[in-house]
Parts: sequence; C-alpha cells; structure tokens
Amino acid sequence: MIKNNNLSIYIHYPFCKSKCPYCDFNSHISKNIDEDDFANAYLKEIDYFAKKLSNRTIKTIFFGGGTPSLMPIKLVDQILSKLSSIWQFDSNIEITLEANPTSFEAAKFKDFKSLGVNRLSIGIQSLNDKDLQFLGRNHSAQEAIDTIKSVRKIFDNYSFDLIYALPNQNLQNWQKQLEEAINLSANHLSLYQLTIEKGTKFYKMHQNNDFKMPKDDLAADFYDLTNQITKENNLNLYEISNYSQRNKECQHNINYWLSGDYLGIGAGAHSRLYFDDEPRRRSYIMNYHDPKKWQNNILSKNNAIQNIGHLTLEELLEELLIMGLRLSSGINNEIFQRHFAKKYQDLINLEKIAKLSKLGLLDFNENNIKITNKGRILTNNIISQIL
Repeated sequence: MIKNNNLSIYIHYPFCKSKCPYCDFNSHISKNIDEDDFANAYLKEIDYFAKKLSNRTIKTIFFGGGTPSLMPIKLVDQILSKLSSIWQFDSNIEITLEANPTSFEAAKFKDFKSLGVNRLSIGIQSLNDKDLQFLGRNHSAQEAIDTIKSVRKIFDNYSFDLIYALPNQNLQNWQKQLEEAINLSANHLSLYQLTIEKGTKFYKMHQNNDFKMPKDDLAADFYDLTNQITKENNLNLYEISNYSQRNKECQHNINYWLSGDYLGIGAGAHSRLYFDDEPRRRSYIMNYHDPKKWQNNILSKNNAIQNIGHLTLEELLEELLIMGLRLSSGINNEIFQRHFAKKYQDLINLEKIAKLSKLGLLDFNENNIKITNKGRILTNNIISQIL
C-alpha cells in the first residue's frame, strides 16, 4: 500500500423537523435533545479515533444528516475547533454543511461561514410546489429560490439537490425546472432520479399502487435530457448524478468515489480507513444508528462502534470499482497501486473489459479505466459484469 495521510471527516447530525417519505437515511424527529450531552459525545468520539489516526491532514469535512443546518452554532464551532486541535487542516480544506431552505436555517448561514464552513449544500429537491408537496417537503418553491439567492451572497461555493422523474412528471416540466435552477447561478447541482427504497413511506405507497413510477424508457429520456441541458450550460457531468462548473466539484464525495480514507462521526456513520497500527488492512466501521444508543455508548465507553472489521482483498476491489466507475473520469492505476500495489490489469479480467469496450460501453488504456457516456446509464450492469 502507498502511504497516504489525507483524511476526510463526515459528521452525522441525525435530527430533522420531519421525515420525508422518500428518505432512507438515518434521520430522526426529536424535540428533546440535550445539546450539551450530544456535543460531549461528538468530542469524545473524535478523541477516541485521534489516538488511532496520527499525522493526518484533513482535506474535507462534511456535515450531513438529518438536517445539519438545525445544529446549534456552538456545536459546529466545538466540532471544528476539536478537529483542528488534533489534525492539520489542508490549506484548501473544503468544509460543507447540508441545509434546508427555511428562513430559520437561512438566518444562520453567515454564522456557519464565520466558523469556517465554505461550502453549502441545499436540499431544494424541487422548484415546483406540487412536486414539493408530493415529496413531503416543508418549504415552497419561492422559499427555495429566496434561500438560493441569499446563499450565493454569502458562499462562493454552493450546491443544491433536485429530484426528478417523479410520478406524473413530464419532460417539459423537468426542463423548465432545470433551466430555472441553472439560471439561479448554480455552480454545482446534484440531480437524482427518484428511487423507491425499502423502509420508506413511499415504499409502502408504491406497493399499494398509490402512484406509479415512470417506465424505464421515459426515465432514460429524463436522464438524457438532463445531461443535454447541463452540458449546454457548462455544467460538467463528473459523476452519475453530479454536475459542476470547472473546479467546483464536491471534493468530499470525490474522496469517497476514489476510495480515500474517511472517518465517520455520529449516529449510524460509516468509516473506511487504514489505522496507524494496521497500514496494510483497510478497516470498515459502522456506528450504532439510534442516536440515544450512540450517545450512551460513547459517554460510557468512548465509542459507539456496532461493527468493525477488515475488508478482504475481493471486497476492497469490489468497492473500489463500484465507487470509482461512478466518476466520468474513471479510475487511474494510482488508486489500484495505493490499495493493492498492483495495476488494474493484474486484478481485473481483461477479456471482459475488452468485450465491454467493443460494445462502446467502456474505455481503457494503460493507466485508466472508465465507463463511456453511452454506458453511463448502464453503470450498475457494467460494474456487475466486470466483477
């Protein structure tokens, strides 16, 4: 393994004002939070891992959730101060915080910026009131637009999410929304087709035929239209669902996709990293999901680890391909060398790669392997064939 001291930090804040019907993230509705105990749990968990991860440089920090913009300003300050006291921050560190477009949260944006947050990711989801109602969002389209306008006065680097290919949505409706989003001067957009996940309210509704999802052909048309409009407006498709202007890509997520080390702090957070005392064995960690159980475990024994272990070489290769081939730029041999001290040619069946290449679905050369634009919509199938 090639030594790499860079580290990304993910901070999970698990609380929301309400649960969206499509959401399968670890989010909880809670009105009675002991913020001091919760803050102590975050700080103790960071201390626990600090002893196992020395001499690291923090490249990115991401406050996700849940709804991190509901976090008290004091808590964000405590976490960033703790992290900076333990590890060196990269001179170009990216610190992202997810936010919802409500006036209560928007009032805190300047405070977040003063603490060092330099990138905001806003959960807009739609610029259409009817769609917002279907998606269970607590804001209007106008509130979303007003929030974006206020954010761009404070942050040079920001993003917002939109969900498309909704039941009864047509291509004209989506084109109008997307063009409006681009006109709001976005330098980064995350554009997701609606998926129905088990355990969500939408899953039960879909099972009961309360609504029907667009057929595959129409879903493909949505995706093609999305790529066409973003390309025409200089938003580069750099990952299956993410588009940005040059140098505005989300560096935190790129680190995930390139299988860099990341440490997850908070309820239900995951980690993938090499500990100091096991530099050749990549560890996986999953925290307890329930916020109260997470908090109690940390306050009583300094960590809330539910599962911990090591990835086999086969599992590591599978993760690397699943994540890295999401990127339009694909995976360079530097990544394979870092984890395996080998090139991809030594690890993957070259006959399968050649076959996919002849079909125009995959490009490869001596140093890189990537999925073509033609193959992008078939990414999951292509990865499964390679594996």
